[in-house]
Amino acid sequence: MAERLTVSKHTAVHTLHVDEVDVTNLVALRERAKALAQERGVKLTYLPFIAKAAVGALKRVPAVNASIDEKAGEIVYKRYYNFGIAVHTQDGLMAPVVKAVDQKSLFAIAEEIAALAEKARTGTLALGDVQDSTFSITNVGSTGGLFSFPVINYPEVAILGVHRIRQIPRVVDGQIAIRDVMLISLAFDHRLIDGAVAGEFTNELKRTLEAPDLLLLESA
Repeated sequence: MAERLTVSKHTAVHTLHVDEVDVTNLVALRERAKALAQERGVKLTYLPFIAKAAVGALKRVPAVNASIDEKAGEIVYKRYYNFGIAVHTQDGLMAPVVKAVDQKSLFAIAEEIAALAEKARTGTLALGDVQDSTFSITNVGSTGGLFSFPVINYPEVAILGVHRIRQIPRVVDGQIAIRDVMLISLAFDHRLIDGAVAGEFTNELKRTLEAPDLLLLESA
């Protein structure tokens, strides 16, 4: 991981785009779904929802799910969605990969994230568990801070940082209301993605996270 991140910093042109997401409806949806998840033995975090929303955004903005083939001088657009999920362990940062996120349910993604995280922490990841990711997500909400500038998992061209959810006042329909708000930060390789494309991706992601019922349409 250290070698790959060093290559990333010396190769990709890192740039950051940050946005604010009102996740009040997502918080409510997760609360409603937690009981059913517990019945099935699943710990339901926000990451599966974010991953499914990211799939839809990547389908509409495919440059963010691409890579640059340095030797061939080509851009490779991926039509599959394998997400590296950053896990902090005693041995450092690892990024096991959830394969075919677009083809799995929220509960299946939650189970796989939990299983891979446990393997990362116990040092039992296989080589196949950390290969072939097309996009990465790092959840830094538990560490505090306002937002982060994550390092791209080269040769990917973007990584999404998600941060802690805070209850803060916002204006809704002309009235002050307490809302659940989360910051997201997209670090991207400026050689392939410019600010407009990064903004388009985060806008698509934001739209689904703010109205998570749209995930039903994405799954249809």
